[in-house]
Parts: sequence; C-alpha cells; structure tokens
Amino acid sequence: MEEIRNQAGEDAVVVGGNGDNARKCISAASGDVALKVLPEVQELAALLTGRADPSPEKPKQPENNGATSGDVAEKPDARGGEKKTRGKKKAVFIAAAVFFVLLTGFGIYEYIKISSIMDSVNYVPDGLRFDKVDVLVSESEVSGFVSHTDETKNILLCGSDIDQNGISRTDSMIILTIDHTHQRIKMTSLMRDMYLQIPGHQKNKLNASFTFGGGELLLKTIYSNFGMRIDQYVCVDYEVFASVVDSLGGVEIDIEEMELEQFNKYVRGGKKNRITEAGRYHLNGQQALSYCRIRKVGSDTARTARQRRVLREIMRKCRSLSPFQAQRVLGVVAPFVTTNMTRDEMVSLLMEGLQCLDYETMGLRIPVDGTWKDKKTDRSWYVVVDLNQNARYLNKFIYGDNETAQTLADRQQKSDDQNSEYSRKQYEKSRKKKKN
Repeated sequence: MEEIRNQAGEDAVVVGGNGDNARKCISAASGDVALKVLPEVQELAALLTGRADPSPEKPKQPENNGATSGDVAEKPDARGGEKKTRGKKKAVFIAAAVFFVLLTGFGIYEYIKISSIMDSVNYVPDGLRFDKVDVLVSESEVSGFVSHTDETKNILLCGSDIDQNGISRTDSMIILTIDHTHQRIKMTSLMRDMYLQIPGHQKNKLNASFTFGGGELLLKTIYSNFGMRIDQYVCVDYEVFASVVDSLGGVEIDIEEMELEQFNKYVRGGKKNRITEAGRYHLNGQQALSYCRIRKVGSDTARTARQRRVLREIMRKCRSLSPFQAQRVLGVVAPFVTTNMTRDEMVSLLMEGLQCLDYETMGLRIPVDGTWKDKKTDRSWYVVVDLNQNARYLNKFIYGDNETAQTLADRQQKSDDQNSEYSRKQYEKSRKKKKN
C-alpha cells in the first residue's frame, strides 16, 4: 500500500505542475475541463502523500447517552473506526490513481497525434546568423537586440504565393509576439513596400528580400533596418489560407461599399462568392482571402489592417476548438508550412499557443504614421521610412511596459479609423463624379 501511494504522489507532482511539458500537453489536449479539475486532484494527491496541511478539526466530546455523571461512557471500537477510514482512503486513492492514468494517457495520445501531423511541415536547415549583418539604426533608439525570452517570444508570420513568373513572394508579413508578462498577443504588420537595404543586395522593397533569400534573408533585413532580432519564421502558402478558414467554419467580417469592387475582383469560386452590397458577412475561405488581398482601397496601410482583422477572427475561432478539431485544422495547414524551426520547437510552440488563446490581442503597423512618405518611380511605388523612429516604436511596442504598448495600439486603431474615413470620402467623391 505504501509503495503504491508513493507512486501516485510522484505522478501527481508530474501532472500537477512540476513536469512542465506534461502540464502543457495535458492542459492543451484536455481543454478547459483539465484546467478546472486539476487543482482539486492536486489537493487530493497532496493530502494522500502527506504534503497537505489541513486545519485540525476540534475533537468531538463523547456522548453520555443518558448516563449520569458517575457512569463511564463506553469507548467506541478504535480498530473498527481505523479500518473504515483506511477503506475510504483506499477507495479515494484508487479513483484518483485511475483519473491520473486516464488524464495522462489522453494528453500523451494528443501530443503524439500533433507530433505526427507536424512531420508534414517543410523544415529548412537553420543556418541563420546575424554576426555579419550591419545594423543601420542607432543603438540608443532601441531597447535591446532581444530575439526571445521565456516571457516574450517573437515569430515572423509570412503569407506567400507564387506569381505568374514562378517567383515566390510574401504578400503579408506580421511579427507575432506572445507576451506572457502582460498576457497579450501582439501583431505587428510590416508594409511590404518599405524601401530598405537588403543585406548583400541593393535597396529594394522589403518583400523582395524573401524572393532573393527566403525567410532567413527576410529576418536579416528586419534586424538590419530596425534592430529587431527574430530567430524564427513560419511561412504559409496563401493557397491553403482559404482551406484553413473553411475548416474553422468561416469568419465574421464587415464589408464596406467602397471595398466591393476590389473584393469581387480578387474572389475565386464564381458568382456564389461575390458580394453585391455592404454589410456584415460570414465569409468562407475564398472570400476571406479576397478580403485580405484588397489593395486599392486605403492603399497598403488599410490592407495590413484588414489582414490583422482576419487574423484576430481566426484566433477567436481557435479559442472554441476542441482538441480533435484543432488536429483537423493542423492537418490541413501543416503540409503548406515552411519554417526554420525544428519539429519539437513547432510542437512546443503550438502547445504554448493553445494556452494563450485567451490573451488580449493588440496591433501595430510599421511604419507608424508620420514616419514615412511615398516615393514613386516610373516602374514602382515605394515607402521611404525613418528607420530610427520606427525601430524605437517597434521595440517599445514589443518589449515596453503595458501602458506604452496599449498607447501605441490605441494610436494605431485611431489611425486606421481615420484612414478608413478618408477612403470613404474619396470613394463618395469618385462615385458622384461618375454620376455627373
């Protein structure tokens, strides 16, 4: 009996909190139910193994049963009471042990399933080095060249596709930050047309760095121009984006009248996916992809806001997924993912991410309004950026205190609203001009 009890105590410690990997695995696999039940089981295990310190109860006074003061009350059978107590404890212990085994087994099963799905990801050799990359911003402008810590992790998310000439390009780039200190998910959009120095190449648009050297060169370009060192990237083929949204059951998005023409220009799937009037719609995958690709309404600044909006909706839908539904979504997207992370790092990140879905989300765009200007040539249009100012804003948003990050996010939202209002006025002017 004592040997079994000690074994249960060790298992309780592993599942309850000291075994970090097991805790993450079980919490992610079992959902909110595990999180609600686990503390109670921990308390029971602690009580059985002598780790708990319950408050002593007041001893009960023996009953007289009508005896006089001179009579002596009969003592209860001590051995019979101890047997009953041991029997109850044994029954409770067996139930707790079975629960631990089932819970741990379910968590391990889910972990193995997710690990198997992650085998289909395209893992590229990690030869990323920053030691020979020149940083073009003043060190005094940034808070530090931090890649990630236990409390703040940055991953560059890229949406890529292949154009008609077979050239791979990134249509969207977002720095996804998991901030455990403040329990926030931060999304920083990088405008693809920023005119930047690409290490080993001439100045060009930011997304050209991906065409020249994939995710590694893109990370080096961000580090060189903004002093923000990010070690990991995850690139997802745009072709699977629609399937992911469909597997989540669609997303709720407001479509404005000024967006209709561009929306219907990019949408695939024929007339059934076209929208003829403004309103709030439950978009399927192809419709959500078209919404993210709208270009000529509010320029690229508005497009980055639309992309963050859809990403927030996707994260919101993910909060309600069961472990089995999450497996299905991962199975859809995994074969279309390219990353410089290892399989174990990907699985660990997914487990961590599932526990952070209730974090509040906030967004920023780089460059920040007032720190850039247009540059047009005969062939293209560029965004010329004040590197020092944007490096400072970027580092403050990701690594600064909560009040600073919230101020920047609120300012960004206000800017997005103003840009949308300006675009609406321009649209109305254009429509009136066509009528006349």
